Amino acid sequence: MRNLPRIDQRYWLSLSAASVFGTNTGDFVAGYLHIGHLAGLPWLAALFAAILLAEKYVARASALYFWAAIITVRTAATNVGDAFHDFGFGFAVSIPIVLVLFVASVWLYALRAPRPDPAAATVRVNAAYWGCMMLAGVLGTIGGDYASFGLHLTPAGAAIAFALLIYLSIRALGPRGMLLAPAGYWFTVALIRIGGTAGGDAFAHALRLLPSTLLTGFVFIGLVIWFYRRPAVNQVAQYDGAPLR
Repeated sequence: MRNLPRIDQRYWLSLSAASVFGTNTGDFVAGYLHIGHLAGLPWLAALFAAILLAEKYVARASALYFWAAIITVRTAATNVGDAFHDFGFGFAVSIPIVLVLFVASVWLYALRAPRPDPAAATVRVNAAYWGCMMLAGVLGTIGGDYASFGLHLTPAGAAIAFALLIYLSIRALGPRGMLLAPAGYWFTVALIRIGGTAGGDAFAHALRLLPSTLLTGFVFIGLVIWFYRRPAVNQVAQYDGAPLR
């Protein structure tokens, strides 16, 4: 992608809002629209491809394309994570499988990504990045369900617990520059995905799915438009200048 959001407090807040909203949109597409967990994936893949093409060829570059891609991937990941339940895979099976795949994808991403440049304030976004983000969302969906129901924290309790873990992770890793390194970045993203699943479920249980989706969508869209409405303020070019592969 040509232009990416700076990784700062606005970024992490927007990513957290996307994770909550994406939990609701995944459930909305699968359940409210009666498409199912897997039948909608080709449509989401087509939308994702259209966003990347638009970002590449539309004259005005904007970090809003990145956020549109993020919420599309998060919606798909929610449905893939929920599909494990459809096929009867319990947490003892689904979590190890997805965790191993996620760790392997982060390792491959780290091999392809250049050394982090703190002055650039962003990370490399390429095909490997989107693979990691998809698996982080799948892991977050299963992990959030496990924290909420397997550990009996309830969705609200799990959301609060992981909000604290996310805060501590950013506070601990940020000053050391480790949030730009693959391990620190993806560890924090995974926490956000887990907490977002619990948060989205908590809102859906309290408000019902449609009102929850509208509310979390309003918050997410409002945040990214407010934060990234002026391209020069809070976005940077991909720091190594390499094209998406």
